[in-house]
Amino acid sequence: MQGIEPKLHMNLTSRVEYYRLLIEAAEDPESQPSEVINQISELRHLYDEYLLNKKNLENSIKNYREYHNDLRKKLTSRLRELRRKSRQK
Repeated sequence: MQGIEPKLHMNLTSRVEYYRLLIEAAEDPESQPSEVINQISELRHLYDEYLLNKKNLENSIKNYREYHNDLRKKLTSRLRELRRKSRQK
């Protein structure tokens, strides 16, 4: 599974911020903030959502591994016990 590299996201975010500052500094009525400014807001929202989902996935994987290991240990000990009992009979 591939993730979003924070460096790429931050690079684009900083470029858009620089773009926004240039537009504000120009004080030109014709240079209205374009759709790019609105899209970066959506991009930030999507990135935050991605980070939340990534954290939830990592927690789910951790919980699964712990549960899996515990179950495997219990099963192994019970199998040994049953084999021991079957040999004794």
